[in-house]
Amino acid sequence: MLANPTLRALLAICLFTYVAQNMLNVSIAPLARALGLREWIVGLAVSSAALFVTLLSQFWGRRSIAWGRRRVLLTSLTLAVIAGSLFSGAVALRAAGALGATAAALGIVVARGPFFGSAVSAIPPTGQALVAEITPAEEDRVRGMAAFSGSIQLSIVIGSVVSSALGAWSIYAPVHATPVFVVIALVIGLVGIPRDGTEPHRRRRRMRRALRRPVTADPVTTARDAPSAAALAAPAGPGATVLPEPATLESALSEAGPSGAGTVTAGGPVSPAARPAARALPPRVSWTDPRLLPWIGAAFGMFFTSGVVQIIAGFIVQDRLGLSPQRAVSVTAVMLLANAAGAMLTQLVAVPRLGWRPQRLVRTGVTLALVALVVLALAPSLPLMAGATFCVGLAAGLTSPGFTAGGSLAVSGPEQGGVAGILNATGSLTWIFAPVTATTLYGWHPIAPFVLAGAVLAVSVTTAWTAGSLRP
Repeated sequence: MLANPTLRALLAICLFTYVAQNMLNVSIAPLARALGLREWIVGLAVSSAALFVTLLSQFWGRRSIAWGRRRVLLTSLTLAVIAGSLFSGAVALRAAGALGATAAALGIVVARGPFFGSAVSAIPPTGQALVAEITPAEEDRVRGMAAFSGSIQLSIVIGSVVSSALGAWSIYAPVHATPVFVVIALVIGLVGIPRDGTEPHRRRRRMRRALRRPVTADPVTTARDAPSAAALAAPAGPGATVLPEPATLESALSEAGPSGAGTVTAGGPVSPAARPAARALPPRVSWTDPRLLPWIGAAFGMFFTSGVVQIIAGFIVQDRLGLSPQRAVSVTAVMLLANAAGAMLTQLVAVPRLGWRPQRLVRTGVTLALVALVVLALAPSLPLMAGATFCVGLAAGLTSPGFTAGGSLAVSGPEQGGVAGILNATGSLTWIFAPVTATTLYGWHPIAPFVLAGAVLAVSVTTAWTAGSLRP
């Protein structure tokens, strides 16, 4: 599967883009306090980004099939570079005292929220649709989705390490590095993503130009090679080869186009009907589709819990261990590194070897997550907190590929672009509520976010074990 060059480029784009995104998660708590902003401001930026990812995931997923992967990815990455640069500029101006708290908050929320979220929302559904396209069998689909999700988890690992190293130098450095990593992803897209249908379209254009080009006959060659008028007028005998009429050749040429309709007039312009038609958008997939609802209900709590854990990790290490903001960045990186390492190892190593069906992966994952969340809520020391977040990562590593593979296998081939958007949007939907609710509840009581996450996760555990379509 990884022999596919387009998939390799997509995984690399995903890696660098999500390194850029996840560097903020490490420094979110100390960054807000260093800028003199309320914690919920940065949480709102992350939540609003997730909102636009949710709204636009199916839009991009369907258009990755209709417009082509290259056009979709280059558009999204260009927008992400602009958004990351605006976010970096707002933070720099606030740190220099050139921007008031209200203006800085507005700039950070808009640039890192709707703008950045709208841009990067194209990448996961594009990748998931490609994986679905090249993995028709269930076992291959699970492995493919695990590899794709694993690249995202690897980006969290790298983002945590890079953010920790940069944060030791300056708490604002991870923010300013965000657009740099997206630029790297953009370069990979320019070089590694081929133009969809490039060669067939080039061949058709060359053939049409040849038909329209006037031919200057050489008199000597014409006299020697041209058949006599009598030969042309003579009827074809048995077994004789009949040369095609020019109109027949032109009709065949037009039929070779993607639309299969229209004709080409020799020596004249190509008629509108003969021009290659844009590929039709694949069908939309509904959130209430009964084929998908059990999968969404079973996995929603896992994604919500992951969001809560990642967002409040910086707060709990700073408050439970009594750390300064500068020191909290490095320790938070350890927490997120443990979480991402658990998910990455599960998806890249365990899932391909276990050979479990999607249903079993989801049930085991959400159950393990509930136990790990209870331990994290009560953990008083860094080793215990890191161990619990590692287990939350393990649980997510089981749930995510089971969810994406199961949902993808539940629908038909033409619906893969739409369902990829829905599956990606499910995880993003939880991030709409998780950051802002977790940070707000934490300001009220440190245990409150864990109670909310536990309640949502308990619903998913119940769904995973009782829904009929998730039973083996």
